[in-house]
Amino acid sequence: MSLQLPPRSAVVIRTSLEPIYNALNSFLLLTASEHLPGLNSWVVQTAAELTPELRHANRLLFEGLRDALMAEPSVQDFPSYLRRLREQDSVEMRNRVLDELRRRFSRRVSSEETLLAPDRERLLDDVQAYLTCVEYTQVDIPFDPALQTEVHALLNDASAMHMLLVSHLETLWSMFAIEWKRVQASLRWQVEMFARALDEEAALDEIFYTLTGRKLPQDVARRVDEIEEVLLVPSWHNGRYVTVWESSTNARLFFSEPPNYDVSLLHSAAMRRPELRARLGALADETRLRILELLAQRDEMPAQDIIAALELSQSSVSRHLKQLVSLGYLYERRGEGANKTYRLSSFYIDRTARALEQLVSGEEVRPEEVQNGTQPQELRRFLDRSGKLALWPPAKQRDKLLILEYLVGFFEQGRVYNEKEVNELLLLHSTVKDAAALRRALYEYRFVNRTRDGSQYWLIGSEVAEKDI
Repeated sequence: MSLQLPPRSAVVIRTSLEPIYNALNSFLLLTASEHLPGLNSWVVQTAAELTPELRHANRLLFEGLRDALMAEPSVQDFPSYLRRLREQDSVEMRNRVLDELRRRFSRRVSSEETLLAPDRERLLDDVQAYLTCVEYTQVDIPFDPALQTEVHALLNDASAMHMLLVSHLETLWSMFAIEWKRVQASLRWQVEMFARALDEEAALDEIFYTLTGRKLPQDVARRVDEIEEVLLVPSWHNGRYVTVWESSTNARLFFSEPPNYDVSLLHSAAMRRPELRARLGALADETRLRILELLAQRDEMPAQDIIAALELSQSSVSRHLKQLVSLGYLYERRGEGANKTYRLSSFYIDRTARALEQLVSGEEVRPEEVQNGTQPQELRRFLDRSGKLALWPPAKQRDKLLILEYLVGFFEQGRVYNEKEVNELLLLHSTVKDAAALRRALYEYRFVNRTRDGSQYWLIGSEVAEKDI
């Protein structure tokens, strides 16, 4: 049975970088890596380097004292957040933890039982009452009574709790600062792209699928079904998992996607048989399946690590990686030096599975329907009788994506265009004379890629050799 989320109009949904919470979420993942395989390599490597003392302190903070870490909206960088944290009153921080625990407990019990929720004083005095509340409200991690008993002792010594929070986060930030500098520009770009793709009329689960190519996990949907504001926060470190940071007013959903995620494919026509045969054929090879299996466990791997794990020659592994990248199963980016790194692209895998399902269910698009060339009714509104674009930009986001998908269909896979050629191609299929605006939109909405100086363009997903650009 599908879960009914609240109407879109009742929930404010937006994308945000959330620098403070993004860092805190990455810190949280350090002690979640043991039961969440497939997290980003930085998380896995850093977690392995933690001392037992740091690992234990991390669990105390993020399994028991997370609500003490709330950041003020005006603070937008982690060093400033740490300064504010040092200045906070330790008793107020402690009370915030207790109040949030009481709120979550009241939310999960009936209205009659809410009256029985223990107050702050009892939660501090009665360790069993405290443990009962924590066990009843802790939904994302296993309940550990020994650890929570230690948390309870810290809550009764607010100054010691405060010192632990500050010192531990200072240590983690010293380990994370370089990594954040490396990834924040890419995350900021993702936020901008995702913000453009938001549909004001869509529900949360529909928006999540649009941005990630995956379904919103049912347990996550249940946790946010009464939240008034949901912030969708791209993280570089979550792998295929969704983590939630909730408060009384909003919930932050952290998720990861390769930076080249192609929103346009969500609006494209059904996959044709030649493409489906090519995609399935690529999976009919043990080495390529092993590569996918490796990346499902590691989230991101350098090419040299994949070669070492497979114990095959570099040329052989490179050939298999190249085929998986060209079909969209993997995302490729340059790492340090000349080394390349690879990640799974979950949307392309899901798209292949859905195309196969359509085939066996009889929903496959027939060849004669493809050859007909009739444009969908929703697109015809923006074209003249000769099929040229007659209006830009449309008022609605979904119409903009529909038009851009139509225009990008006139580009050739694998070809590199200079700026003049792009403009000429767009003007050939449009009565709108502002080719520069259309060209920018194709790039901004990730239908095409380009060189840094904007002199050359090619389709996202095209297998373009470096010598060509």
